[in-house]
Amino acid sequence: MTLTYQQQFILDGLAGRAAILNLDARYDRLYSAGDLAGWIATFRHAGASFRRGGEEFTDLRAAFDGGNGRRLVTVDHEINVDGIDATQRCVALLFVGGRLRATGVFDDRLLYERGGWYFTSRALDWDPVPEPSRLAG
Repeated sequence: MTLTYQQQFILDGLAGRAAILNLDARYDRLYSAGDLAGWIATFRHAGASFRRGGEEFTDLRAAFDGGNGRRLVTVDHEINVDGIDATQRCVALLFVGGRLRATGVFDDRLLYERGGWYFTSRALDWDPVPEPSRLAG
């Protein structure tokens, strides 16, 4: 059975989305485990960047702050696949010592190369921490 162009487009998009969700899970596990080399391998081979809280890193080694009881979980993924390019927006949850310490949003650009999806850039903006007096309402 031959697929129509539209069917193939939808199938490719779904396959890309599934692979990007797997990339996210791998990224989270490697970050949480403190595996610098594995974490860097989730980014494209050359020219990748990472931004966290306004600080831009082109040297991914300098950007890594994982491990040491820190656990990262990403949820609520919005993924758009367009051929070999994709964008993603997702929520980041950072746990330290089993307690939620921070929330934020990743804005990502991804590329399909070498048979898989890789981040070309990740931008993490942490949410502001509310003042305790504002929580009391």
